[in-house]
Amino acid sequence: MDYLTLKMLHILAAATWLTGMVGSGIAVALHDVLDSPTGRSLLASLRSWNRWVTLPALLVMLGAGLTIALQAGWLVMPWLRLKLALVCALVFLHAWLSRTLLQLATVETSPRPRALLRFAAPVTFLIGLCIGMLGLTKPF
Repeated sequence: MDYLTLKMLHILAAATWLTGMVGSGIAVALHDVLDSPTGRSLLASLRSWNRWVTLPALLVMLGAGLTIALQAGWLVMPWLRLKLALVCALVFLHAWLSRTLLQLATVETSPRPRALLRFAAPVTFLIGLCIGMLGLTKPF
């Protein structure tokens, strides 16, 4: 695949993944409002979306991004290492949100999500913005 096709695939997959994460973060933050049978149904639908759309987008984004980095020889660049560290933080947050969505959607008396997860949506947005800026500017 040529560079521009890989880059387009990488950006589209990243946007899909980050949008899914922000949606999951908002749902977890609104846990109290969604604590009803209808809310559990919505959480189950979101969990399904997370499994069949958001997670594959994460895998495509990682695959395309690593292919671009290998082809361009960027793995030794400091900006890419910082970008990869931020991506790893988001992957961890994605796993945490996915686990929390599972608990909220399936358990009758679901435990209250950790207070830190209330800020998952804005944190995801800000880290995603930083990752995008690092990819666009390649500052150092």
